[in-house]
Amino acid sequence: MKALVVYDTKYGMTEKIALAISSGMKGAGITDLAVKKAGDATEEDFGSSDAWIVGAPTHMTGLTKPTKKALKTAMKAGASGKRCTAFDTRFRSADKGAVDKIKRTFQEAGIKVIVEPEWFIVTGMKGPLADGEEAKAATFGQKIAVELNR
Repeated sequence: MKALVVYDTKYGMTEKIALAISSGMKGAGITDLAVKKAGDATEEDFGSSDAWIVGAPTHMTGLTKPTKKALKTAMKAGASGKRCTAFDTRFRSADKGAVDKIKRTFQEAGIKVIVEPEWFIVTGMKGPLADGEEAKAATFGQKIAVELNR
């Protein structure tokens, strides 16, 4: 099982979450794991991975340009047989976030969402993350690993 965690970040908060998720996944047995910034993820990266975990900061309730580009690259790589989930960072008060659009992209491509996407709170535009969010992300990573190992 090869997994790919792809993220975009503006101020480093989403990167911290991505790294915590990957740590949780590794701790739960997913050792063939790559973590890439959205702008660096290639069609080869997506194509050679069995599972995609894609995250982004919420940008005006939507996706950042690098995340949109990464999702297009993923779709070019082919969705058949892939499993996925998503995550985002957002202010506590946000009703919707990047996960909604990422999840919809996956579902429209027929990709199985294995764990309900999760969102993580930042306390200000540039952070920091709210207390406990990195631990919550590691737990999310463990949940993903459990589903991938089934």
